[in-house]
Amino acid sequence: MSRVTLAQLEAFYWVASLGSVESAAQRLNLSQPTISLRLKALEEEVGLLLFDRVGRGIRLSLDGQALLPNARRILDNVQDFISDAGTSQVRGRIRVGMAEGFAFICLAPILELLHKNYPELQPECVIATSSSIEPDLHDHKLDLAFLVNATERENFTLIPLGAQETGWVAPISWDLPETVSPQDLARLPIICNPQGSINYWQVKSWFAAAGILPARLDTCSSVAMLAHLVSKGSALAIFPSKMVEVGLTAGRVRLLQASPRIEDVPIYAVFRADNQSAALKAFIKTVHQVLAEMDYLHR
Repeated sequence: MSRVTLAQLEAFYWVASLGSVESAAQRLNLSQPTISLRLKALEEEVGLLLFDRVGRGIRLSLDGQALLPNARRILDNVQDFISDAGTSQVRGRIRVGMAEGFAFICLAPILELLHKNYPELQPECVIATSSSIEPDLHDHKLDLAFLVNATERENFTLIPLGAQETGWVAPISWDLPETVSPQDLARLPIICNPQGSINYWQVKSWFAAAGILPARLDTCSSVAMLAHLVSKGSALAIFPSKMVEVGLTAGRVRLLQASPRIEDVPIYAVFRADNQSAALKAFIKTVHQVLAEMDYLHR
């Protein structure tokens, strides 16, 4: 009977993921000789060389590459077992960034469910445009982020959550057709997030498809303020359709059909690949549950 231990699998996984015994030892808060002994014992148990020794370094062998997904799956299952055993395992702070349009609708129910299921977890939330949040995540100032159109980056994991519907929103008092084209809106005041944001790109590309530029394009960093300005009759804007629901009920704004259609934008959960903490998994699990209950995103 094999006597492979979780400690051996953990050493194998982190050496393979981080590329060196030294890095794995730092990650696991162990000595390098301890990591090396665990790797040797694992190789003896499975009867395979899991790493090729190259000079003073090591490289994952073909056998090691084949076994790595199974090791990851076993460690994930153990972590899930611990998390499911009780919420007392999930505690401490977690630094989370959220795209503002997404947070505007979803953050309140997310926090409510999080407090209910994980009372010792303490989220610290940063709300801004995706383009503002993403650098902080890459600089390790955030543990987790929910971003629109996130970019792939080495050593980071992207989990697609679905697509966020967006559309043109206008003050109810403006005399506009039900379906609008770039020619219909080109001379009207428009407001969007600053250059570099997804929102700015949506506005510019929609008009560019017709070969025209909007006559007046103001910018504002806050998505919530875009919605406020539209409700006050100051401008048109593109923002998540779910944000329109309150204004529609109050009879202040209209959600317009657009020709050409404005494409939905994908939302991702993004985090460092080496972060497998119970807190991170609990937060993502909570978001999945809330989004499913709200029917917020298209898949």
